[in-house]
Amino acid sequence: MELDARDRQLIALLQNNARESIVSLGKKLNVSRTTVQNRIDALVRRKVIKKFTIEFDQQYQRRLLKAQMLINLRAGVSRRVIRELQKITQISSIKSVSGIYDLMIEITVEASCELDQLVDDIREIEGIEKTISCLELSNYPAG
Repeated sequence: MELDARDRQLIALLQNNARESIVSLGKKLNVSRTTVQNRIDALVRRKVIKKFTIEFDQQYQRRLLKAQMLINLRAGVSRRVIRELQKITQISSIKSVSGIYDLMIEITVEASCELDQLVDDIREIEGIEKTISCLELSNYPAG
């Protein structure tokens, strides 16, 4: 699936602000709003763009607690455990990883008591043998 330079520019602008108006995007790309809309529609149809999302206010974002949890599973339970984890709204990502742990999840909550309860709930899922959690303190942009 080959993207041209204009598509890559459009994607970069949308990553920066997915709610930016079509007119504003057209001005930044020096093309008509119809061209922008057609390109967005084509990127969605080609499944390059799956969904549009929001960005939280920085003050709200700073109040959220984020944690990563490594999970060690008993053999033969990964699909079932993943399905259970997918039901938990505070889990924003579930990744299969190599090494002594099987899964890595990212958790986002509003309070430490919520995190404490959620960690306990996750540890009680049948098939989870061991976990280790790390609370995120700062997040720095890469490169």
